[in-house]
Amino acid sequence: MSDRLDLAPLFSPASVAVVGASRSRSKVGGMVLANLLAAGYRGAVHPVNPAAARAGEAIQGLAALASVVDLPLGVDLAVVCLPREQALPEIEALAARGVRAAIVLAAGFRETGREGFLAEQELIRTAEKSGMLLLGPNSLGLINTARNLDVSFAAGCPKPGAISFFSQSGAMCVCVLDWAMSLGLGFAKFVSLGNKARLNEADVLRALGDDPDTRVILGYCESVEDGSEFLAAAREVAAKKPVLLLKAGITPAGARAVSAHTGSASGSPAAYRAAFRQAGVIQVEEMADLFALAEIFAAQPLPAGPGLAVVTNSGGPGILAADACAGSALTLPRPGSDTLARLAEALPGFASLYNPVDLLGDAGPERYRAALEILVADPQIASLLVLLTPTVAAKPLATAQAVIEVATQRNPEAKPFAACFLGGASVRAGREVLLAAGIPCYDFPEAAVGALCALYDHRRRQDHAPAPPRSCQAEDACDAPWDDEAVAIVEGVHVQGLLDLGGVAALEVAHAAGLSVLPTGLARTSAEAVRLAGELGLPVSLRLATRDADAAPAFRGDVARFSHLADAEAVRHAFLALTNRAARVRPDAPVTGCLVQAAAPASEKGFELVVGFVRDPQFGPLLSFGLAGVGSELLGDVSYRLAPLSPADAREMLREMRFYPLLRGACGGVVVSLAELERLLLAVSRLALRAPRLAGAEFAPVHAGPEGVFIAGARLTLG
Repeated sequence: MSDRLDLAPLFSPASVAVVGASRSRSKVGGMVLANLLAAGYRGAVHPVNPAAARAGEAIQGLAALASVVDLPLGVDLAVVCLPREQALPEIEALAARGVRAAIVLAAGFRETGREGFLAEQELIRTAEKSGMLLLGPNSLGLINTARNLDVSFAAGCPKPGAISFFSQSGAMCVCVLDWAMSLGLGFAKFVSLGNKARLNEADVLRALGDDPDTRVILGYCESVEDGSEFLAAAREVAAKKPVLLLKAGITPAGARAVSAHTGSASGSPAAYRAAFRQAGVIQVEEMADLFALAEIFAAQPLPAGPGLAVVTNSGGPGILAADACAGSALTLPRPGSDTLARLAEALPGFASLYNPVDLLGDAGPERYRAALEILVADPQIASLLVLLTPTVAAKPLATAQAVIEVATQRNPEAKPFAACFLGGASVRAGREVLLAAGIPCYDFPEAAVGALCALYDHRRRQDHAPAPPRSCQAEDACDAPWDDEAVAIVEGVHVQGLLDLGGVAALEVAHAAGLSVLPTGLARTSAEAVRLAGELGLPVSLRLATRDADAAPAFRGDVARFSHLADAEAVRHAFLALTNRAARVRPDAPVTGCLVQAAAPASEKGFELVVGFVRDPQFGPLLSFGLAGVGSELLGDVSYRLAPLSPADAREMLREMRFYPLLRGACGGVVVSLAELERLLLAVSRLALRAPRLAGAEFAPVHAGPEGVFIAGARLTLG
């Protein structure tokens, strides 16, 4: 839903109806009612069961109603625990009684095919007509521990806490719930979205963003139907509190599974990564990462800087932690001179003081306490990691208590702490005490460093969050009037019924969109090529021109182009050679001649790049940037962002490339104007938004060198 919704009837209802309530706790209606009562819900509960009402029998100690019609007017929440065929008429009856919110647990809707899809559309129409909030169908339900509300059919309820979790998969809710209870981790809310017929991720994100009980938001996402709505909600909420999302369906096999599960398209992995990044969402790749980060974000403050102190009683784990830091944004600063002096006084002579601080294998709780008290006061240290291996002297439980004391009582600047107690049964008690005190304790040093780095990364995002870019959708939102000509050309091509545009016409669109284009003309004969070369000025390059987009890949490299032609005879020879080669390689291709193009300044130096976009069905235009040719894509060295780009987005697209140092002159590269590359990316973003007829565009090659950035080729696809 696009409008901001008040989800109070769903999360904080004054009254709940359980439609299809059962005396048997092996049935869904029985489980939901039992969970609601066991949670200690303090509002009115209305179980609806016609058979029990006729027999005058109670349902789990409550008087049963014979029908939804018997409900009092204006019940806040109804949980429909009935199969699809029965759920539809009950939703209509609930709407007639003024019920403000409903949860439909039944499966068998759009994920099952046409009949189920039509049934789900009927649900949506009924809910929208009455203004009813609708969660599901195909939902597990929801839990709000702060209001003693459990209207799910999950086994067990977590204790109250600061983490909230939403999921498109009910099974994932069950897994996270079981994990939370096994660790004693507190949760604020669990929401199972199901098929998202009326309420989606954006609605729940906004509600959790405003929720005072929620400190960190976790989510499991399979698909997003309205990408712009999700992006706006995620950007708004991530600016206030951490949002960690696990995106499923990032492989072809996973995408097929998503479609079978919910009837939705999974979408482009690159588009989701770009959306999460631009919104400030933390995307995690594995379930283990989701849990590991949830613990530290829920309990620990954000660090003021990258400096990490590692304290260990064994050299090996300290080395592993140092290696993990080297591959992250964290640093291991040398302690200050005052800190070193105090450490030298407090620790044995053979202890290593230079971070990682090795307390030696005979270190006990007091040695840990002393070192941590000294390090936490060092201004260069922003976070602390405590490593422990179960030596005879270690005393894990007492050491954990020492860590807690320093973290909570000797930590005036509220620096985050994490721990890694390596081992099994011998360190279990210490780990449990740490977790109970809100200090996450990890199995391995690398995971602990990764979690602390995630805290620091989030702090940096908050400190440097750019303003959302202008959409340039509205006529008065764009300050580039020449875009109108580009849009007019595209509209003219659409009127002609063409789906593909290349050659000179595509370059004209690029030029009209504000891109720097090399002067180019189309020659149909060798004589015309010589004439154009004279007009453009030698040297020139020649490239085959074809109207067939499918044939274009065959006409690349030496088959399709000659460069640096310095005289008329070379131009004539190149034209004949290219057209003859084309006739041999693809005799069926409609070759229209050759493009004659002025040479880029200093074209013997610099890079050939490719910039383009495709229109993603969920998120709209997805821009890409990389080196021209297949190598960049095969090596994964391509950056992506969603339009509209902000200047900060454009800068990041360049700086995250592996070949970025070459653009700054490293290793024999040449210095390219980053400002011109950023302007190029922003202009392509603007064109994608101003010309919605374009399904995609590719500008390649883009010559980038010391003298500037110039478009040499373009191909546009209309949708």
